[in-house]
Amino acid sequence: MKKKKILIFFDSDVTVRHFIANDTFNQLQNNNELIYVFNKDKQRFNFENNKIINKKIPNSKIRYTFIPRKRIGVWYLLYIINLFRQHRIALRQKASKKHYKALKRFYLNEIGKRNLTLARLAGYPIIYQIINFVFSFKLGIHEEVTNLIEIEKPDLLIHPSFLHGYFINELFKASPRYGIPFIILTNSWDNCCTKAFCTGLPDKLVVWGEHSQRHAKQYIGMSEENILCFGAAQFEVYKKPPEEDRETLAKLFQVKSNKKILLYAGVGSSENETANLELLENAIENSILPDCHVIYRPHPWRGGLKGNEKDFLSLNWKHISIDPTMLKYYKSLMDNTRKDSGMYLTDYSITNRLLTLVDAVISPFSTMLIESMIKGKPVLAFLKYDQQLSMSNEFIHFAEFVQLEETNTCYLQENFISECEKLVSQIGDKSFSEKLRKTSKFFVNQPKVSYGFQLAQLADKLIKS
Repeated sequence: MKKKKILIFFDSDVTVRHFIANDTFNQLQNNNELIYVFNKDKQRFNFENNKIINKKIPNSKIRYTFIPRKRIGVWYLLYIINLFRQHRIALRQKASKKHYKALKRFYLNEIGKRNLTLARLAGYPIIYQIINFVFSFKLGIHEEVTNLIEIEKPDLLIHPSFLHGYFINELFKASPRYGIPFIILTNSWDNCCTKAFCTGLPDKLVVWGEHSQRHAKQYIGMSEENILCFGAAQFEVYKKPPEEDRETLAKLFQVKSNKKILLYAGVGSSENETANLELLENAIENSILPDCHVIYRPHPWRGGLKGNEKDFLSLNWKHISIDPTMLKYYKSLMDNTRKDSGMYLTDYSITNRLLTLVDAVISPFSTMLIESMIKGKPVLAFLKYDQQLSMSNEFIHFAEFVQLEETNTCYLQENFISECEKLVSQIGDKSFSEKLRKTSKFFVNQPKVSYGFQLAQLADKLIKS
């Protein structure tokens, strides 16, 4: 029997890492012919030289499109208009006013007061319908996408996505035109509360868990029966603990296994991180946090030094060491010798080992906190102190997280060490760890069957229907 053909569209190296590197589509490939589609824009993503793609996908199964960035800029105008339109609708359904105000603050800085006012006005009834029609009529579907679909004649379209980018609006319009089912796989748990669909809805939207499912209903306008909670493709690795014991893992990360090991996961955009780390060093030295050791893991997207921040490698601290798997990367930032301008992507199998080893995790508002909860490790979230206490758009998906009894949150630097004391007191409490694991399922569904298995079943169902 002839295999059905599925086109899978990628427009980010992050989704390549989260889905292709983790072999998410292996089971889908058993009964279907998979064609992987990438957009060529070397100023952003050099997919032709991507090591993961070259290793995992044969050239015969790769196609490229040439959708210009200028076109995405035009779609972005409609995206902003509809984002505020959708969130105004959500407000009428008792959504968070703080959330809406956070969006306004964020985009006030992004696009300016005048453009923000115009975008909000353009989202009102009748005006929006006219604008949406004009955009859709003028832009249509890019010929690179229509040509590809007409040549390949696929039975299903799949798009791992941040819910914006080169492909999403093209596929929203192509799906009904050609009568092809369309699945979107959300990349992260924050996508559904900070994004908007402009030109349609997918047949199925796959999200991480109940948290994202609620946001997809509230802010995007998806119906519940078309939102599926498969978990996170990149977190499949956490379902299986590493084979190494604690002693072996401690040697791997160059720490003593008999200490209480804290992970300090760094900030993405960089800040004066050594200020917090120095507080930890002094607290351990002065027995405020006794018998502890800190592993500092620089964020893989951080920049160079900022403000009065010191080069960590120039500090001879006794109780804090750098994650050795990130040492080369950190050195390249300090020496300004990093040749690859693309995003540095860490290996989740290493993260699995690290989170298995450590006893608790300190992190800014980042996904690392959810990963730590999955592993049953106590967490402390801290706000970057150069930000306002009110949550910015960057953190609105954490609204439910900070309300949990099981999580620790620090908003002021003067409270940092006292919150760390509370965190350390939770180490070793097995019932508390179990609560964390259970709570994490609200954010990331963790079924026994794999993400890939669920996706293969969904694809079969949609193709047959």
